[in-house]
Amino acid sequence: MKKIKTFLALILSLCLIMGMTTPAFAKNDEETTEMQTLVETLGKYVDGEKIFDYLSYVYLGWRTTGGSWQNQVIDTFVVDQLKAAGYAFTGGKSVALGTKGSNDMSGQHDKDYSWVTYYDVDTLTWDPEYAKLSITTNANFDGVDKLIDRVNVESYGFNPTTDTYKEHYGVDSIDDMWKWITEKDAGGNRVNVLNGKEAELNKRCHLAWNSCFTEPGGTKPADAVGVTGEVVYVGAVSGKSGSYTCTKYPTVDEANANLSGKVILTDSSLRNAFALAQQTGAIAVMSTASLNNYSTPRDENGNILEPFVYSARYASGAALKTTAAQTETGKPIVEWQFSNDQKAALLELLEKADGTPVYATNISIGRTYAMNDASNGGKGQAVTMAEIKGASKPDERVIICAHVQEPGSNDNATGVASLLGLATALKKMVDSGAIARPERTITFLWGDEMNLATLWLNSHPDEKAKVISALDMDMVGEDPDKTGGVMRIEKTPDPSAKYNYTLDTLPWETDSYYDETFADPDGQFIRLPDSHTLWGAGSYEGMFQEGFFLNDLYMYAAQGVINYHDSDFRVDVCPYEGGSDHSRFLAQNVPALLTWHFTDYTYHSSVDTLNMSSAREMENVSITTMATALMIANATDGNEALALEILGTVMMAALDRFDMEQANTENHRIYTLAHGKDFTAALANEKEVLQAWADWYKEALASPAEYLLDAPSQIFRDTQAELLDLLEQRLALALACADEYLQDEVTHTGLVKIDAAAPTFSEPGNIEFWYCQNCGKLFADPQATKELTEDDVLIPFVNPTAKTNEGGKVTFNQDMTEATITPDSGYAIKDVLLNGKSVGKVAKLDKLASGDTIQVVFEKLPASNPATGDTMPIVAMFALLAVSGAGVLLLRRRVTQ
Repeated sequence: MKKIKTFLALILSLCLIMGMTTPAFAKNDEETTEMQTLVETLGKYVDGEKIFDYLSYVYLGWRTTGGSWQNQVIDTFVVDQLKAAGYAFTGGKSVALGTKGSNDMSGQHDKDYSWVTYYDVDTLTWDPEYAKLSITTNANFDGVDKLIDRVNVESYGFNPTTDTYKEHYGVDSIDDMWKWITEKDAGGNRVNVLNGKEAELNKRCHLAWNSCFTEPGGTKPADAVGVTGEVVYVGAVSGKSGSYTCTKYPTVDEANANLSGKVILTDSSLRNAFALAQQTGAIAVMSTASLNNYSTPRDENGNILEPFVYSARYASGAALKTTAAQTETGKPIVEWQFSNDQKAALLELLEKADGTPVYATNISIGRTYAMNDASNGGKGQAVTMAEIKGASKPDERVIICAHVQEPGSNDNATGVASLLGLATALKKMVDSGAIARPERTITFLWGDEMNLATLWLNSHPDEKAKVISALDMDMVGEDPDKTGGVMRIEKTPDPSAKYNYTLDTLPWETDSYYDETFADPDGQFIRLPDSHTLWGAGSYEGMFQEGFFLNDLYMYAAQGVINYHDSDFRVDVCPYEGGSDHSRFLAQNVPALLTWHFTDYTYHSSVDTLNMSSAREMENVSITTMATALMIANATDGNEALALEILGTVMMAALDRFDMEQANTENHRIYTLAHGKDFTAALANEKEVLQAWADWYKEALASPAEYLLDAPSQIFRDTQAELLDLLEQRLALALACADEYLQDEVTHTGLVKIDAAAPTFSEPGNIEFWYCQNCGKLFADPQATKELTEDDVLIPFVNPTAKTNEGGKVTFNQDMTEATITPDSGYAIKDVLLNGKSVGKVAKLDKLASGDTIQVVFEKLPASNPATGDTMPIVAMFALLAVSGAGVLLLRRRVTQ
């Protein structure tokens, strides 16, 4: 069976102490858990629509690392909202790496502060303003203009701080543009979030990240000349420095002789194409090579769906140092990320032009400068910090962060906005008394991905030592129905990151990642259900990988949102993969996880627009994140019940894990037999994995006391010890199950006879059967030759039913064990039948059993005299009413020492 109910019963019994009610982590209809309270309270204050307004502002431009719009978001927009919410702002300060400014209020506990730190970083910033690709040809055939229109692209949507942007969109200020993009009709619908002008903002992705600029920043688009050349489709590009060739020109001499001044359309990466262009003197390159298969969802016929056929990948080509140096030569090479539709149209145009040259004019306006170059507006690497100070443990922290850079909505304007929604909502909740001030400090960080965490950790060594956990909000707002990506909890490293667990597949792919024998494409045994995303597994070497409560607590919070806020919220997990700021915390031994959505069809693409984001999803993820943070922040010696709730959550997750791994054990047998493998090796592998999970969960069960409590009570320590012992017992069962299954013939050595039992109102009954303690299977005989299901074994409780003629009624007590028979005025009981047998003129029946039927015949009393006998004909008996009652399906596992 999936659940080991006796384990739950044992957990409950261990914690029913000193008159305490059922512990908070256990399901109890009469008690509200702290998680339920948090979710319900946060649900009143965390507003997805308000978060979507914040999102709309952030999305207005491309937040490039150290660039103008990223800084505007970090040090102006975010700060303005924090100040309005009541944070005391202490300004911005520039500091050397590894240091704190005088405005840093990490060590001050008297107020809730916010501040900006500009770290002195001199790496290059890429700050684009405008891009345009224009195709021309003298070829004359039907449809030529339509093909050209499909290829051409123009974008003003890079930098809302520039005159170019504001003049094009006809606004006087950024706030005017924000007002336009957040406009709603009378029904509250966002009228400008519909893949119209809003979506066109993200056409900026067609200009490859870090591309050369043909004109300097500030140039008016009308004055830009750009570079123009004939388009040549070269096929694939390959080679190495100084000797690149292509399909069309397979020798270096041919390539060098024919591509000077040309615009290269290629099937290969922009990085290779750029190198070929440098070598040959080409002026621009175009490619779709960076588009992933998940960027192009398809119908049943293999056709790319709209709008994804128009999706261009946000990605770089050559490195920024390379492109900046190339621009300095006066011979810029413009790089374009193409959509599949663009490429198809341009190839068709080249074919139908039939030798008539097709030209492309390439314009890119922007600046490249050192991030700390004040003459260009550089400020260094900006990080905005805000803190809700802890009431009793202000030096201990839970960190929540979101990176700002990227051009799109879901990645990661949704994270920026959701974090801002949480920071402002929490401040208002604390100030209004809606919730108590958390015991530990909650720190919010906005900055550049893969940098903000390292910058904070390296400049706050004392604070780092007391960080309990970090939560990374990256890509948190995808509309699952539009993007294909549900919320994923990317776990702190656990054994699923080490062993061979499965990989996602795409809905339009017909094959699973593994076959019916549980073999992966390499023929290796695959484990379930943890599934890597199509991002793929990452290295966790040198990172925090102890057993820790965070993974299971976050899932518990997500389930709380499903139970108490939005039952349609969908959540999944994936093993650790890396690629966001959580990895930087883990690398410095701080427990951290990532909440994101993947596999996401809009990821790093031009169709990552506001229309693909969901206010409801951001609200759900935000509540999940803050509920997790507050559970951690408030679990202290003075509130040990929260630590107990976390402890119980981990224990139940451990039991669930061993149920999953037991299924893997059975699958391993199928795999071993199907592939003629050695049972000895399979058993050794299985036991290694089971032991790894047990070791990890031993540490996880110890972690609430280690990280959250200074002096755990004896009750807590005893409970923890009992649960650790329980884990050892469950491991023993799993190992015994592996011994039984991973041999030539399956044996069941742990069979226990379960006697037949009648159902009651509170629990179903069961037929006689034999239960295997090791594997949890049910059998009809002691030889285990016939396996049974729960449906085969259980006898549900059927509510007793009653039928009467006119003249009275039958009522039951709450647990359906007693029935009271009451005649109406002027009537008397003539006869009562229980299961068809008369029991006389009784007014009450007790000890009723499942499925009992009651039939009552009432008779009318004479008007003048009391009834002295049967004066009326007996009424014919009613047919038996069949009613099924829904009993609680509960079979109990017995654990032997």
